[in-house]
Amino acid sequence: MLTLAIPKKKRIYATAFSPDGRELAAVCGDHTVRVWDTITGELRRTANGIEETSCGYDLVYLNDGRILFAGIELRVWDVVADSWATVVVGTRPGRQLALSPDGRYLAEGDVTNSTDWGGTELVFYDTADWKFLPAPPDRDNTSGGLAFSPDGKFLASSHIVRVGEKRRSLGAEWGHYTTNDYDYVVHIREVPSGRIVRTIPGWQQGARFLAFSPDGSVLAGTAGPRLRAWDLANDRELALHKRGTKHFQGLSFTSDGRYLATVSNDETVRVWDALAWREVTTFTWEIGRLLNVTFAPDGLRAAAGSDKGQIVIWDLE
Repeated sequence: MLTLAIPKKKRIYATAFSPDGRELAAVCGDHTVRVWDTITGELRRTANGIEETSCGYDLVYLNDGRILFAGIELRVWDVVADSWATVVVGTRPGRQLALSPDGRYLAEGDVTNSTDWGGTELVFYDTADWKFLPAPPDRDNTSGGLAFSPDGKFLASSHIVRVGEKRRSLGAEWGHYTTNDYDYVVHIREVPSGRIVRTIPGWQQGARFLAFSPDGSVLAGTAGPRLRAWDLANDRELALHKRGTKHFQGLSFTSDGRYLATVSNDETVRVWDALAWREVTTFTWEIGRLLNVTFAPDGLRAAAGSDKGQIVIWDLE
């Protein structure tokens, strides 16, 4: 086990392994992006001066030498040259990123909790020139979850859909009022057209994190305190687990698809059997509440970041 730490115990917003697995990048709460050697724990690079935003941050590796960073702007960091290039100017309300397996397309979604607020949508970029692709259908009111299928042919995106109104009572003295009624759905889309080929409804809350199994047959997602697994071939729910009131903060499949790891706003990584969909083991690292989890490309190591400025990297076997 390897533990990495930053000063001041600020939160770790997002983590990502490099494609070769030798580096781990993290967006840190002290307005810094850091890159560590995953074998020695040596801090290799630091980028200071990340603009503060309440919208959150995300990052993905474009290749072994370049990191795409989402904050106030969408920018590319050339780690070797230590230089930045702006891709898209302007703030979005909670950028979430997903890169296609071949690196050709980037999907970006925002996070909203209501269709009344507006301004959140799904967009696609061609990474060759960073031009927007044609706007996909039903792209509005995204709730954060994004995932490409392993073959890159499909994208799962989560949305809030208004389905009508509810009549509510304030009591006999005050009468009644109406509120909007929502469904929380995940659309499965063709890439790059964005055409919806399937919709999975009934998530009860906005799906914040999504992941395809490595063979593409299962979509797992978390919505608040719920973990849901969906059999895509047979269009049926495989599992639904709820863990009290603690919200899931991230999930990731092992490279062989046998297990799914989740973190849920406590100090524990839970590992689920991805066939029986039961919890099989836990890792409690005592580094603070865990906010994200990811597996290295070789499938032999995993990393989790906390709200106390620490990251743990551990061997799975």
